Amino acid sequence: MARSLTTLVLILTVALSCVYTYTVCAASMPCNEVARMITPCASYLAGRTTMPYRLCCGGMTVLNRTAVTQADKLTVCNCLKGVANHFPTVDFTRAALLPRLCGIAVNVTITPSMDCNSAFLAYNA
Repeated sequence: MARSLTTLVLILTVALSCVYTYTVCAASMPCNEVARMITPCASYLAGRTTMPYRLCCGGMTVLNRTAVTQADKLTVCNCLKGVANHFPTVDFTRAALLPRLCGIAVNVTITPSMDCNSAFLAYNA
């Protein structure tokens, strides 16, 4: 029950974040798709499991493969940033480790205070 409640809160948070940042979420990858891909990671990010579940890493891998354009990466970054601002149980140290634990090379760590535009302009330069 607690796990499904956490999942629901995560999805609702992403959806609300997209309502407030419609121009960012209107790009080719909607926030609800981002939420669907990262929802299985909620237990790991909240510190309830020691390692991410296979479904979590699968979603992260699909998300990484799907977000290929700069617009997609900006959308994903802003959606995740929006979730981070409204999801108090996220352990950001765990969030930073998640890509490596899932075998994904990502050069940007998303935190609630980061400027996604600056990060991806520098990353893509």
